Amino acid sequence: MTSSAETPSVGRRRVSVVHLLAALAAMFVVLPFIDTLRYGELIESVAFTVVLLAAVGAVGGRRRTLIAAVVLAAPTVIARWCTHTTDAQLPNDLSLIAGMVFVTFVAVHLFRYVLRAPEVDAEVLCAAIAIYLLFAVDFSFFYTLLARWEPGSFEFTYPRDAGAKLAGFMALYYSIQVLTTITFGDILPVTNVARMLSLVEGAVGLFYLAILISRLVGIYSAGNAEERGGGASQVSGDV
Repeated sequence: MTSSAETPSVGRRRVSVVHLLAALAAMFVVLPFIDTLRYGELIESVAFTVVLLAAVGAVGGRRRTLIAAVVLAAPTVIARWCTHTTDAQLPNDLSLIAGMVFVTFVAVHLFRYVLRAPEVDAEVLCAAIAIYLLFAVDFSFFYTLLARWEPGSFEFTYPRDAGAKLAGFMALYYSIQVLTTITFGDILPVTNVARMLSLVEGAVGLFYLAILISRLVGIYSAGNAEERGGGASQVSGDV
């Protein structure tokens, strides 16, 4: 029997995972349109902060995990907003590093949740999709940081993007290309580190989908086996 203390945690996780997926989807839709606006970076920070808050709720089913999520999210939010008050590069780097740690933390916890789920429902599917999108966000931080520390790591082949920087939407755009293995050739990794990082993301995306599909099929097959076993027992009892 489920205790009353566990029930609120389950409810929070179920609602928060949906909220996290909605926040991620909204950020993916909004970023292309605000990238060239005057206050585009400010709007991007607002969208990213909403995603962070939703992510904290998504993994905050237990008090210890919630505290860890808040501790990891706080530096990310603070450093992110400090970038709007100073032109120094340090806050940007701290924001990216803290963001990578926090997003990885959230993705790992959601992945464990999906693997341990006894059945496939809307909550599990939302968590699985959110993890995939979080991978794209996480690696976009890696690419942005690499482009800052080692300029020239990526080359833009389209003439219109000659002066573009791999940050914000452009970094996320490239990350999604690599993760889904749908590349258009308009952004190329030209250093060994950039190439290896791109290969790692592509491999992570492929392995994740393979593990996820095998896990979901396993859960579905187990459920069907239980139903068949229950039906057989019922027939035997009737006889």
